[in-house]
Amino acid sequence: MSSHRRTIAAAAATILTSISLYPVFIGTAWFWAGAGAVLAVAGAATLTRLRRLPVLVCVVGSLAGLLLYLNLVFSNGRSWGHLLPTATSLRLLWDLAGTGFRESAKYAPPVPALSGMVLLAAAGIGLTAVLTDLIAVRLGRAALAGLPLLLLFTEPFTLSISRDALGTTIAFCAATAGYLWMLSSEGRDRIREWEHKNPDPRQMPDTTAVAAAGRRVGAASMVVALCVPLIIPGLHVTRLFGSGQPGIGGHGPGAGAGAGFPDPNTQMSNELHTTQTQLEFTYTSNAINPQYFQVYVLDNLTASQGWKIFGQPSVLATVNPQLPAAPGLAASASNTFARVTTHVTLSGSVLQDQYNALPVPYPATAVTAPGSLHADRSSLMVFDNGQGLAGLSYSVKSLDAAPAAKDLNDALPPAITTSYYTQVPASYLPLRGLAQSVVKAAGAKTAFQDAVALQNWLSAGGGFRYTLNAPTVISGSGLANFLEHAKRGYCQQFSFAMAALARLLGIPARVAVGFTSGTPVAGNEWVVTSHDAHAWPELYFQGFGWLRFEPTPAGGAPGQGTATTPVYTLNTSGTPGSSTGSQQGGTSSTPGAGSNLNPAIKNQLGLPIGGGSGAAAHSGAGVNPWEVLGFCVLGLAVIAAAAPGIVRLVVRRRRWRARADEAQAHAAWRELRDDLVDYQVGYLPSQSPRTVAARTTSTLELAPPTAAALGRIAMAEERARYAARAGSGAGLRGDSAAVRKAVATAVPRWTRWRARLLPASVLSPALTAVLQATDIFGRLNPERLAKSRLNRTRNLLQVPFLPSAPAFVQALHHRAAVALAAALLPPPALARLPAPGHADRDA
Repeated sequence: MSSHRRTIAAAAATILTSISLYPVFIGTAWFWAGAGAVLAVAGAATLTRLRRLPVLVCVVGSLAGLLLYLNLVFSNGRSWGHLLPTATSLRLLWDLAGTGFRESAKYAPPVPALSGMVLLAAAGIGLTAVLTDLIAVRLGRAALAGLPLLLLFTEPFTLSISRDALGTTIAFCAATAGYLWMLSSEGRDRIREWEHKNPDPRQMPDTTAVAAAGRRVGAASMVVALCVPLIIPGLHVTRLFGSGQPGIGGHGPGAGAGAGFPDPNTQMSNELHTTQTQLEFTYTSNAINPQYFQVYVLDNLTASQGWKIFGQPSVLATVNPQLPAAPGLAASASNTFARVTTHVTLSGSVLQDQYNALPVPYPATAVTAPGSLHADRSSLMVFDNGQGLAGLSYSVKSLDAAPAAKDLNDALPPAITTSYYTQVPASYLPLRGLAQSVVKAAGAKTAFQDAVALQNWLSAGGGFRYTLNAPTVISGSGLANFLEHAKRGYCQQFSFAMAALARLLGIPARVAVGFTSGTPVAGNEWVVTSHDAHAWPELYFQGFGWLRFEPTPAGGAPGQGTATTPVYTLNTSGTPGSSTGSQQGGTSSTPGAGSNLNPAIKNQLGLPIGGGSGAAAHSGAGVNPWEVLGFCVLGLAVIAAAAPGIVRLVVRRRRWRARADEAQAHAAWRELRDDLVDYQVGYLPSQSPRTVAARTTSTLELAPPTAAALGRIAMAEERARYAARAGSGAGLRGDSAAVRKAVATAVPRWTRWRARLLPASVLSPALTAVLQATDIFGRLNPERLAKSRLNRTRNLLQVPFLPSAPAFVQALHHRAAVALAAALLPPPALARLPAPGHADRDA
């Protein structure tokens, strides 16, 4: 019986711990599949314990149960009788698992509930259940069974996943509750078996106190674990591993718990899903609305790995300090663009980049920085070899490209050298019809109008929505699902889509990865954080080179809150644009200085937490939630400090409302006892009122008038208890006040104030009530329920007799009661009734 309880507890602990995987998957199919695997393992393990079998046999039996379950759920169509595995069904299961591993390498969390991924989740949770059941039940080591549960619980923390505070708290509490349940089940079984291996309810030892203590310790541990990170700022980082391979929480070799540039191989998932904003760099610019900062260029569209870096053979040129000319940009066009000078200072916490690439506006014409600078001729990516990035300062001169829409409409077809940028794998070709229908519906007549039509369809007209909870797109089928069904994602999906669709229309395209222009803080100074990480498509137009587009829908979430739409895409009718207009930048107004910054970033830069300055900032300031929280905590602290003393006064007033002499005597005596407890004088409950009065008088050396008043209170209580008629209660209230004043004078000042502010007569019953309330679950244990049913049965059939009742009368009564019970109760209840002749002992 005890092993069954432990099995249930181990299974419940595994299911509750698996809740922590919720940020890894989209939907709940993985959870129900994992819960079914746990139940299958628990059932198989229970069957193996019906007989005394070796440990290895039990493990094999549990694994067989898990295999049967996975075969039933995922490949039953190839099974014998849809239940028993066959060679074909096992091969299908193996192939599906392989598909799951490949999909796990493609998708960034949260991943969709694909069959292969759900199979891996169910198998992983099931294996955790096998180990937990083996250690906790078969080996009887419930504490050590927390190790496999810990591995399951910490799995999401090894990934760079966005987790909301409420979900994390619920997952933590659920896992802790399951683990404590497992420990409690084992401890209760061990205590019960000290006296008897399988005791019945009458023989069970009372384990209430021990179980209650365990529950209180567990509850206190949970409160401490949840509250300490709120107090100690250093514990706010939830990632357990400071470094790792790209895509699982790190930024490459040598990474640590610091800021870093977007990794081109992780499709922006790391930076945008992290919950903590980290400073990347600050800069000053003479542009009103600065440009985006390009770090990488992805020009290789692959069939199964999305956009990759360095698809075009790289030819590096030395930067000293001039860069090579921007590909495709004619001198006649560049002379009309505004010249921008930018001074960049990288954050001291920026980690060393895999390629040592520097964030620079495009197209950059000159870069001045320490170290050995090189630039890729085709993309103008800038690399600073042999130079540490943390704290690096450098200057960049660039062009603010803002060609007129008329000039772009009249652009010549791209040169033959750009044919590489129109290549697409065969799996993307079915989407060409979709791209053509989009530009046709928009009435586009030129390549530039085609590009703007794609941008507008993705950003506003196609019903797409911005969200970070979307799988990455790395294949033709994934792109088709995104464009035709899912229609939700972040910059990775939208930049991927527009660049691929543009290539299908014959427009050279690539994807750039870097940062938006960030947030202004003061004057011409700007701040860029990890939440400004962004990806955008760049399309090529002969004579103007590579131009930025913005297909990602507007939103305030990380990666899009500071994004802007290029001005040359806002008017495609042919009205000329201007470089001045380009510097006005984007479609949205410039935010107030530092208004979008995280308070921690503002504090790091020495900015006021409230945002802007002057009257405008003051008028727009909202209520500081920390101030509200502080006032609430202060108010609760004041109420908690004053509550015990106020309750003591209320109790005293209620006692003296009584008018009868007997009630007055009891009120005076209770007030005396509470005063002795409050002022730490004390008394023994076994002592009579007269003895308490004598002891108090001698201990405190009370004056004769006070001793006389104390004697009157004691005498009134004794008369109220034992006399036929209580004495007069007149004057007892005054005597009580006099005794209280004398007792307060006789004790130290600290004890006196403690009795007034924190009276023990109020706190002790309150603490007892709280402890009993927190132990409400202890009333649900099997021992207490069994004893309660037994006591109800016995009390129903027994009537208390006076001590003078003859023994034979009690025996006759017992026989009559048993006869009555035989007609009303089932045999098991009759077996527990006391035998005749033992009524005195059992009463």
